[in-house]
Amino acid sequence: MKALNWTRIILCGYVAGVVFALLSAVLLGGFGGEFLTAVGSRASVDGGSAKTNPILYFVTISAGVWAVWLYAIVRPQTSSNAGAVVTVSIAWWIIVSAQSLKWILLLGIPLNAWLPLAANLVPIAIAVFVGSALLGHSHTQ
Repeated sequence: MKALNWTRIILCGYVAGVVFALLSAVLLGGFGGEFLTAVGSRASVDGGSAKTNPILYFVTISAGVWAVWLYAIVRPQTSSNAGAVVTVSIAWWIIVSAQSLKWILLLGIPLNAWLPLAANLVPIAIAVFVGSALLGHSHTQ
């Protein structure tokens, strides 16, 4: 197995993370009103703030880097780019959904408020596709 080109993986992962952040914000704004209301009311009850912490952006970008790294590892094992994109997208979606569900249960947010967020698979798949297209076949040195 050849060594990975970490510079390309990090740069393409950064782009994938930004794409995911933007698309998921649009999804949340368009379909996650009940979730945003529940989180906002919960934050005000706890004396907290519903503002987004900048660390969340770093975590999202890191997830994009992880996804592109995973793509670089999975791609040689699959018969096509599309198969690798689907595999990585589903893996990322499972992790994001499990993490979100954990916090929703811990915060006591109604489960039905979370269900529209399950549509995050679409922004994730687009982000993985963009990251993998930018990475191309030159992800090894």
